[in-house]
Amino acid sequence: MSGLIWPDAERLLAAAGKRLGIPYTLSTVASQTPETVAPHLGTHGWFQMYPPRDPEIRADMLSRAKAAGFKALVLTVDVPVASRRERQVRSGLTTPPRLTPRLMAQVALRPAWALGTARMGMPRMRLIDEYAGNLTGMSSTAHAGYLLRTSPDWDYLHWLRDNWDGPFIVKGVLRASDAVKLEEAGVDALWVSNHAGRQFDAAPASIEALPAIRAATSLPLILDSGIETGLDILRARARGADFVMMGRGFHIALAALGARGPDHLVDILAKDMAANMGQIGARDLREISKTFP
Repeated sequence: MSGLIWPDAERLLAAAGKRLGIPYTLSTVASQTPETVAPHLGTHGWFQMYPPRDPEIRADMLSRAKAAGFKALVLTVDVPVASRRERQVRSGLTTPPRLTPRLMAQVALRPAWALGTARMGMPRMRLIDEYAGNLTGMSSTAHAGYLLRTSPDWDYLHWLRDNWDGPFIVKGVLRASDAVKLEEAGVDALWVSNHAGRQFDAAPASIEALPAIRAATSLPLILDSGIETGLDILRARARGADFVMMGRGFHIALAALGARGPDHLVDILAKDMAANMGQIGARDLREISKTFP
């Protein structure tokens, strides 16, 4: 649902990833389809699947993602059911948005967003809509995606592994015991995440779960959730992450500066990392675990 934050967000972020040489992950519940993002992808396009129940839909999504040029498949396992997210409910957020007087007043104060949205059309989950029909008026915590979604089990994971010939990543891992089983199942990398802390209030912080998972597996580890600064990235590296992903930061950058935002954010993060590495005497990222307090 990136298109709610800024018009054409998915294509802008994909283009930024290509330009900067970093991965861009398109969600199943994005406001653009794999085909519309495809011309803007670099060599690091990842497709994040919220697992559909229907095997025909599942197979079709994989085929479309592969044809569009996405290289890696990310299976999301930490959203088995809809969460409450009371703040979103109180705000009246729905997909697509309802044009209430309160929303119209907010839109009037954001002319750049309003004009861009007018050109792009009302943001909605276009990929999901193609499979679920043109459903409207659903709350953000019970959107049409949940009508298609299932909670994946081990058979589901094995089917995806057998039917995807590229890198296969599982996102939402917080337990070391799961990491061991996933490595045995042929997963190529693990994504340590608590879904930005907004799915399950009792979930541990990703950074706290990371060391035990690092000790349990030799697979590459990706981490997200709670990353705000270059120093946070260094902390994740020191505790065992091979790579760090960000979602909220890039969306805030888009909302603040439009298409210029992603490059500005990366510049801020890189300079913050370099400054903090200088403070601890680390000459490159390989020295972080040795020198970090």
